[in-house]
Amino acid sequence: MAEPPLIRKRPSIQRRMPISRAVNCLFFPSSLREALKGTLFSKFLGTSKTSILQRLTELEKGAGDQIKYDLLMQMSGAGVAGDNRMKDNEEALVYYQDTVTIDQLRNAHSFRRMSQQRTLHDMRVDGKTNLADWFSGKMDDYMFRALCGDTTLTHGQTATGPTSDNTIFSGDATTQGTIGNNDQVSLADLDYCKEKAVTLTPPIRPTNVDGKDYYVVVLHPYSVTDLRLDVANSAYTDWPTIQMYANKRGESNPIFTGALGVYNGMIIYDSTRIYSPASNVRNNLFLGAQAGVFAIGSAYDSMESQRVGKDNLMSWYEEIDDYGNEKGISVGCIFGVNKSVFNSKDYGLVTIQSYAAAHS
Repeated sequence: MAEPPLIRKRPSIQRRMPISRAVNCLFFPSSLREALKGTLFSKFLGTSKTSILQRLTELEKGAGDQIKYDLLMQMSGAGVAGDNRMKDNEEALVYYQDTVTIDQLRNAHSFRRMSQQRTLHDMRVDGKTNLADWFSGKMDDYMFRALCGDTTLTHGQTATGPTSDNTIFSGDATTQGTIGNNDQVSLADLDYCKEKAVTLTPPIRPTNVDGKDYYVVVLHPYSVTDLRLDVANSAYTDWPTIQMYANKRGESNPIFTGALGVYNGMIIYDSTRIYSPASNVRNNLFLGAQAGVFAIGSAYDSMESQRVGKDNLMSWYEEIDDYGNEKGISVGCIFGVNKSVFNSKDYGLVTIQSYAAAHS
């Protein structure tokens, strides 16, 4: 009996499609921490209402794009003296509310196989480093633009400009338009800010560091030079003394690390991210408790979170295309920044508008 003819199956054609996958990348093992390491504002970040910048965590646990947060008012009652009755004379906690809106920000690197053949660098590792540095810079930039009142910032929400009750002008200036080349920041401006902070309604609360109250001042580097020159001509203090005190305090708490100095209960920093609303004008900052907020949303949806881990608050995706010849890596973060405002007034900061130009 003849054998049946051999039936050959037609080989199936497998199409190679682009592959995109969420990766639990070792470079971002605990999500946000790596990106925040490179920011200045992370020094002032905490979850309590006494933090200079308050980190809001509600959106880290679920869906949503907006948080209403409480602004804690200082007590205003006279208290009870002697043996007078305390019962029924208690003072209620008073809160007001503001909101912060989050939005997604992403960036990516792509590279091809021959590009890697021509270089000794590991482009995937370099890409991770670049993206981390980029996010650190963007987060710092957005936070300081919000605090300084850069109204062109629209990440999540439009930033609000400085409010008149919470703004002082250096020198003889009375408005931004009258700031001239003799209106540099001075040590007296810092004293004026502190005076304003404690006499405003509501007052600006300090943060507490190792049992002592402090405010934070952030100046543009041009303004720092102006302040040094002003201190050099001052009869009652000198810059080395200010620096020495910062270094001494810095041994016990990291908020002093990197500070330029401490003066009259104010920790002084510098940052090139201080916003310039006009040529040679800088919106330097005097910051108290709850001056601003930083909020983070979940990086992955619920299904992806089960695979990559719930603690990842920055997304990491790798994509392969063109039969494996093209590769890409993308990082994303859903976050929001906001300057706290109550009753149309900046709640926890004073803006110091000063003339500041490069020195030759």
